[in-house]
Amino acid sequence: MDGFCGEGSAINSFSLVAYVPQPVAGFIERLRQEIKPGCKGRSHLTFLPPRPLDISLEDARRQLETGLRNQPGFRVELCEVRVFPISEAVHLTIGAGWAEAKRIHEILHKGDLCCKESFEYHPHVTLAHDLDLKDVAAVADLARRRWQEYSGVRDFLVDHVTLVQNTIENEWTNLGEFPLGVPVSA
Repeated sequence: MDGFCGEGSAINSFSLVAYVPQPVAGFIERLRQEIKPGCKGRSHLTFLPPRPLDISLEDARRQLETGLRNQPGFRVELCEVRVFPISEAVHLTIGAGWAEAKRIHEILHKGDLCCKESFEYHPHVTLAHDLDLKDVAAVADLARRRWQEYSGVRDFLVDHVTLVQNTIENEWTNLGEFPLGVPVSA
């Protein structure tokens, strides 16, 4: 696929994610609302950043099933608040689970599911992006304070991933779940 993909959210783009479960998802979503009121996105770990698909949804599903065959579930540990240097996106780093997320990306980012990504894949959970440059440091400081104050669990199990499509600007629709750790027939 020659299409461009990345952190953008073009209409009809597709992405593969694992949603962050409660209670840490609630913390992240409240923080996002504090930073950017009206933020709609669910907190998630992305495996395939948004991309166009030039194949049918059924073909994409088959390729995902094949690529995810025998990929085990794994724990993800959310660690520190950091800022990516080029995009200025404020995010939580991944400790445990980083290598597993990277491996899934490498397995799936091929063939018809491949595109030119804006940035090298780096597993993370986004807290804020598309900020005015003058606000990035203050937002990062706020996120660090809130994360330090948070006393809940900071890890979660990824035992399935979800294919999503951006059908309306920044509104993502779930198209299907794919379990991890469950062998599928060839």
